[in-house]
Amino acid sequence: MAIPRAVPTKSYRPKVSSYGLVCDRFDIYAPNRKILVLPNDGCASIALLSLDIDVSSDLSRMYTASRSNGRVKVVIPALAGEFHKNKPEAVQELLIAPRVQHDGEECLTLNAGVTIADADRARITSSPTIVLTRCQLKSGKSITVSSSSIKFLSPSNEMFHSIATSLFGTQNEFVLAMQDSVNNSTLTTLPANEFEEVMVMEVKATSNGVVALVCQWTRQSIAEVPHIACIYSISSALITKPQPIDPNIAQRLVNKGLNPPWTNLTAAVTLSYLPQASKDKVSFDIPKILDDSVAVAHYFASIGNNFVVDWEGSMVYIFFDTVEIVKGYEIPLGLFISIVGVMVACCVYLVATEFMLDARYRESLYMTISRELLGSRDGARPRLHRFHPKTLEFEGQRRLVVPTSQPQSSEDVSVYPSQTPAGSQDPLTAL
Repeated sequence: MAIPRAVPTKSYRPKVSSYGLVCDRFDIYAPNRKILVLPNDGCASIALLSLDIDVSSDLSRMYTASRSNGRVKVVIPALAGEFHKNKPEAVQELLIAPRVQHDGEECLTLNAGVTIADADRARITSSPTIVLTRCQLKSGKSITVSSSSIKFLSPSNEMFHSIATSLFGTQNEFVLAMQDSVNNSTLTTLPANEFEEVMVMEVKATSNGVVALVCQWTRQSIAEVPHIACIYSISSALITKPQPIDPNIAQRLVNKGLNPPWTNLTAAVTLSYLPQASKDKVSFDIPKILDDSVAVAHYFASIGNNFVVDWEGSMVYIFFDTVEIVKGYEIPLGLFISIVGVMVACCVYLVATEFMLDARYRESLYMTISRELLGSRDGARPRLHRFHPKTLEFEGQRRLVVPTSQPQSSEDVSVYPSQTPAGSQDPLTAL
């Protein structure tokens, strides 16, 4: 997205601020906003809307089964949507849209689906995406909804396990539960009417949203082998307290609707992931994609009213923090080449001295002296010792005694003579 009249010497980042949450627990409805499948003592609700099947014709056949860890299984026999009725030979991606309701107001984010050209291969049918919508309520509160979607296809029952575990691992609780539905024919039993389908949803409430693996068992025609189209979706919702809006943005939004219309796609921001190419296959970092849904919701909640969409005027208003970029000093090419040349010459000279000079000229003075001292440690060479003439101490120890002319006992021994003849000199003290 290009910034109008941007200054090239400045760096632009959307201004962020702290925010307070009003509600972070949601009751879960599926496959429309009338059927409560997972009560969660919530202060708001999230409805997982199925956009490509008609579930309003016969809800009496729908049933739910409670799982452990706050998870629920929803089985929905339904009719195909208008797209499949108009083009029964085409295979359409499965679409799930989260709709958040709080204080009588709603916020919805949708995702676009594509027609699958090759329905005979087990694979991801389109690049994973994260879609986000932010709605401003009349009370001043804001609802931020993000939804990450990974859509994949299995052309047969046997291939579902391989494609699902390759994407989400062998220990994913949603994949294991859906595999049970495939094995026990819950998902794979279809009536004679080619437009009747079966949808199974594995749904679990999280701290700020809902995680769901939804699979639909359908067919292109009565003669075709049915296939399984699935979507792994993580929806996150944050309802935040009223935040101040910049006056420059507010004056441009007088009497304008800030909530998206439901008749069009309502994704204010869409993030598409590029695949990781290798020699063997093209892959995606699935764990990171699943974690990013929550991170994106928190980031846009921190932006708050610094990011406002004018849906009527098709405009986006963003308040930026700017940083002045200071141009660094450029080294002239000639000087740079000279520096590199000197460094190369020094390296060559250093290597040459290692081969041409004797070791004593290549070592430090300390190393040379130490080597000489260590080499003479075992030899008979003169050494210097500390000697005190007056006390006759040699290296701190008394080594010499001078007896008197008539010693009477060992106690009478003295280290000094009793008399020194006049005119004479003690040879020891004369040193």
